[in-house]
Amino acid sequence: METHPDPKSKHDFLRLVQWAGAGSLGITAGFVESLKSVNPTVRFELSLWTLLVSAAVTGASWYVAERAFFRALAKGCKPPVKLVVGFVALLSVGTVAGFVLALRGVSTERRHDVAVGTLWAVMALSIVGFAFWKVVQFLERDAAKTEEVHPVDETEHPPS
Repeated sequence: METHPDPKSKHDFLRLVQWAGAGSLGITAGFVESLKSVNPTVRFELSLWTLLVSAAVTGASWYVAERAFFRALAKGCKPPVKLVVGFVALLSVGTVAGFVLALRGVSTERRHDVAVGTLWAVMALSIVGFAFWKVVQFLERDAAKTEEVHPVDETEHPPS
């Protein structure tokens, strides 16, 4: 017998993903803000700004997820792509700015090495992101095929 998750557990899981994603972005923003120098040693400084940046990014991330996914899905319309793209661009600029500010103490000779290392890291993460995206696409297609073959009969498995 095949069981399907009820809509409430699916909603709860999406809320968990929303909060976990927002919290992760907030922690990352706080980490980047606290990074004060990388040469000759890595130095972090926790301050009021660290907490404010972390809280602001967490709140903004939660809001974007709420607007882009929950409200749009509840209304049955497409997510606001411009909002999501703008938010991702803002996060990207903030991340780059944080790392550039942390590199201001690095000597000119070492900046080239740091730039090359950073580009390699970005390329590796881009490949991993692309692979993850392709896996998600595959799983979505597979789920759609499975749903076509085995449609859910609500009379057999009523939601709780």
